[in-house]
Amino acid sequence: MSTSVESQRPHDAWTPPPSQPLNEAAWQAWVAKGRALDRRRSATRIRAVKWLSIAVLLGAAALWSHLAPIEVAVRFLVTATAIILMVQTFQAKFYPVAVALGVLALCYNPVAPVFSFSGDWHRALVGASVVPFIASLVWPNGRNKRVESNE
Repeated sequence: MSTSVESQRPHDAWTPPPSQPLNEAAWQAWVAKGRALDRRRSATRIRAVKWLSIAVLLGAAALWSHLAPIEVAVRFLVTATAIILMVQTFQAKFYPVAVALGVLALCYNPVAPVFSFSGDWHRALVGASVVPFIASLVWPNGRNKRVESNE
């Protein structure tokens, strides 16, 4: 005895909506919006790193007599931020600041320190180390605005 089984399907079952062709202009606008957002976020992070390094160096110069216990942390922060900014300025083809930041990374290297935080002239050196960070904060932004206005 065999019986046939039929699936009972309601007549008002869900069907997917008809697909629309890809709108290339909308897609390109969406991609451009995402890239612009990524560039803004990256610029914000780089700006924060620059301000952090400036604050650490100025704090080190101001609190010179209390710096010995945290000398390695200061060296590490300055070296790390100098390397990050050196790569960024090198990619931006801003070579003088990239070289200065590379020299700072070598000088503040926590593994093989070039100088110790002991004398007064070292305090002046730490204070002067802020200059490449400020230059990387100010000059590339003005340079990019000039390049965009000429195009």
